[in-house]
Amino acid sequence: MGSGKSKETHYTYVDNTAAQRREAEEREARRLENERKQRENDERLRIAREKAEEERRRREQLREQRESEIAEEEARREAEEQKRLELEAELCRRRDQLFNYKFGDKTRLDNFMGLNIEDVTQLRIGVFGPTGSGKSCFINTCERAVRETDRGSAPDSTTGQEGTITLQDYLPEMFFHLVDTRGFFNYNSNENIEFQNILFGKIQPGDNIHRSNAGESKTQEMHQCPEFRQRMHGIIIVVKANDPRLTEGALKDYLKPVRDVLRKNGIAPITVITHQDTLKTEEDEKDAFDEASAATGSSPSHTFFMWNYTKDNRSRNPEIERMTFDILHYALMTAERAVKIMKQKEKNKEEDEVMKALDGVTVSGHVAPDSADASVEVFLRFLQKEYQWSTNSIKVALSKLAKDDITTVKVLAMTWGEVRQHFPTGMSRMIEKELRKRDMIH
Repeated sequence: MGSGKSKETHYTYVDNTAAQRREAEEREARRLENERKQRENDERLRIAREKAEEERRRREQLREQRESEIAEEEARREAEEQKRLELEAELCRRRDQLFNYKFGDKTRLDNFMGLNIEDVTQLRIGVFGPTGSGKSCFINTCERAVRETDRGSAPDSTTGQEGTITLQDYLPEMFFHLVDTRGFFNYNSNENIEFQNILFGKIQPGDNIHRSNAGESKTQEMHQCPEFRQRMHGIIIVVKANDPRLTEGALKDYLKPVRDVLRKNGIAPITVITHQDTLKTEEDEKDAFDEASAATGSSPSHTFFMWNYTKDNRSRNPEIERMTFDILHYALMTAERAVKIMKQKEKNKEEDEVMKALDGVTVSGHVAPDSADASVEVFLRFLQKEYQWSTNSIKVALSKLAKDDITTVKVLAMTWGEVRQHFPTGMSRMIEKELRKRDMIH
């Protein structure tokens, strides 16, 4: 054991708090930085995913839009093709109707009961218009539409001032004919007379129209007793949309005599307005339409803008052909109505003449209309008043009796057994009754 001194342990206190705190702060900072970077990375991924999804949706929308556009285009083409086929079918049907047209198809034949329409063997529709109005192009368009050809036969243009001009029929294979009248309404004082001569058949296709030049005079040869089929039954007037005489009102004043003549004879004109492409606005079109309708006397329903086939517009156009058929439809309808008015006037005139003749016979004390010595016609007209027979039936019977040289009531009674079949059954029965009543047959 030694002296007994003990060893002492000495401790040195080192303060590590600050270092630990810094280390902890650094760890926290690194943790926060890592979290921030993670969030940023997550955000970038989210944005990338959203962009990718947005791009996917955009591509899907584009695909759907393209598919929709393709479907719509296909549907549009199918609709247009269906419309084209329907239009072609309509044109084919209407073309056949024109080729097979018979008088009365437009207004019903039974509307002409009691009228003599045996001599209505064709309808003639005159086409009138100023020089340069497109009248010949309109006729060519009608020919192309009806015949399905690539050109018409009317001359492209004419000055309308030739000294000798020939009227010409077009579409002669049809029941109705279009008659080209060449340049009309050029402010010639003789035109109204010429118009009426053509209207009433005194000038006919194949005839020369003599339009005298200054200091020249030449007599126009006329048909004095034209047949009913040789007169005009319908009228189409062609005017140019930008004709200054139309817009200034001069054509309306000039055509007043024409409107009066047509109205007096029961003819409602059809108006065709050409050169619509020269009009700039809808208001210009409306003005031209109203002015043309007023100038010609056509109703708005009988006034048409028309695009013709021309040397610069030769390609087939179904819409042009449909317009053509519309115009021809109304031209035929108005022609039939005009024929009814004309025939009714004929019937009224004949009945008035018969009544005057019967009254004259009675007053003069000569042969009584129901005596044996009276003419067959007077006798039948006398009975017509009582039995309301149609004038046409009487005309047919008289024509047959004339062939057998039966002109008096006495001869009619003597040959009654042989000629009774010339009459309709009801009429025959009544005539026999009247002959028996007068002791002419037993």
